Amino acid sequence: MKEEIDKHTGEKWIQLNDEEVKYGFLAQCIEALAEAEHSNYIAMFERLENVNMTEGYILAHYNVLHTESIENIIADLKALLHKRESDKRT
Repeated sequence: MKEEIDKHTGEKWIQLNDEEVKYGFLAQCIEALAEAEHSNYIAMFERLENVNMTEGYILAHYNVLHTESIENIIADLKALLHKRESDKRT
């Protein structure tokens, strides 16, 4: 993270590096998926970690995922989460 001042307006702004942007995207996905599943953030994070979807899917496929609408991302993540949890139980 790098704080800068706009030379034209004098306003401060923060520039995030690529990794910070990716982790922000991951957080947004977890929050939105938790809301869609009527769950809390921590419980959703644990579910995703349990089936290797945080780093193994969301971050690994960030370049493709972040180009989609949040609605499509959440629908896809929800379906994949349920599939992976089901596969893990069997």
